[in-house]
Amino acid sequence: MDARVDRLRGRVVEGSIAKAIIYLAAPIVAARLLSSIQESVDVIFLGRVGAEDLAAPTAAQPLFWLFMGINFGITTATLASVSQLVGARRYEDASRAAGGMLSIAITLGLASMITMITIAPHVFKAQGIPPEVYGLALAYTMIDALSLPFMFLLIFFNNLSSSMGDTRKPFLVSSLASLINIVLDPVLIFGLGPIPGMGVVGAALATAVSRFISGGIALYLMLSGALGFRITPVRPWRTLAVMAARIGGPVALQRVIVSTGFLVMMGIVAGLGPVAMAAYNVSLAIVHIIQSATFGFNIAVATIVGQNLGSGKVDRARKAAYIGIGIIFTVLSIGSIAIYLFRDYLVLLFTNLPGVYEESLRMVELIAPGIPFLGAFFVANGIARGSGWTGIISILGVARLWLLRIPLAYMLVYYYNWGPDGVWVSMTASNMIAGAAGVAWVFSGGWLKPAALRMAGLEAG
Repeated sequence: MDARVDRLRGRVVEGSIAKAIIYLAAPIVAARLLSSIQESVDVIFLGRVGAEDLAAPTAAQPLFWLFMGINFGITTATLASVSQLVGARRYEDASRAAGGMLSIAITLGLASMITMITIAPHVFKAQGIPPEVYGLALAYTMIDALSLPFMFLLIFFNNLSSSMGDTRKPFLVSSLASLINIVLDPVLIFGLGPIPGMGVVGAALATAVSRFISGGIALYLMLSGALGFRITPVRPWRTLAVMAARIGGPVALQRVIVSTGFLVMMGIVAGLGPVAMAAYNVSLAIVHIIQSATFGFNIAVATIVGQNLGSGKVDRARKAAYIGIGIIFTVLSIGSIAIYLFRDYLVLLFTNLPGVYEESLRMVELIAPGIPFLGAFFVANGIARGSGWTGIISILGVARLWLLRIPLAYMLVYYYNWGPDGVWVSMTASNMIAGAAGVAWVFSGGWLKPAALRMAGLEAG
């Protein structure tokens, strides 16, 4: 076990930093691109069914991500603790910590599923979801909720494997999930032979099946020792629980508060009608494609920062942070220019519905400038996750939505009558400000200490 993990560790704590970032990020970027294509396929197919079916997932997604925020807390604590322990060559401690965190993740996944099913109808009514969208959104959400524990397992596995320096296995498992979804989508949405067309409900079923399979595979790989560690779920001990709360707590709280904010944003968009809701769904699909690169670099930089801080290589951790931000800002700047120049063709891929097409086109024009800053902000989040110092960046995440985006959107939409333009402008402004603030925090250097090792009472190196 030690030799195998040592080999993975060596790629992270030695040699070219840029090469290490690309090596770790490339499989995650590829998997996320495939996942984004799968999400785009959903939007493309539903865009041929009707505005109501296209709008339904838009209403459902903020609630789903509200509960996924809890999962991000525990996976952040896992990534920080395991990466730093691997960096310090404390492999048995890393294995035991992963087992305790897995127990927490399984418990939270089941509790989140039950809670999501219970509150969904009340949330949609409070949001004022239009009657023609409400029933479809509720059906989509109930199916989504049933797959939530399996999604928890998949994301936990992805972060655990990545924290050890292995991003290939997460790529394979996540890619399998996306391919299953893509194959099932047209069959269940439009129907085939004896299988009736189910519209947005079919899209939800396709996603759920893919999560059941991939989450099950992820659990098997962890329990079988395929990662180099044999992960055995154990009852969390006091030090681990404190670590999970102090490192993962701010992230989970941020995600929950931010997801609640997206529910409020959904309420603002819902007040503009189904066309605006459908265009908002297209905006999410396009942003997710661009963010595929962001997510990969987030995890890669987090792993490199965590392992190098754990091994006592503070200067290397700092350089990795700077290089990671530079790469992602450059890549997403090019991507933003591309989606602006080819926006006509891009939007046409998703929908040709009258009204929705025109509004989606306007949306792309207004959100494109903020995308590089959003990427920088998410890489700053990765640096916080790897180091374990998640407090300040979590506060910035909350401020991005609640202090910037929501008030600005509400004011522009309802006081200045900008309509949907107010939503798109608020997204761009909040991303730019939060991105700049996140980069400033990284350059302040307050994160250059291995928080997980300190909490565990262990010395780096």
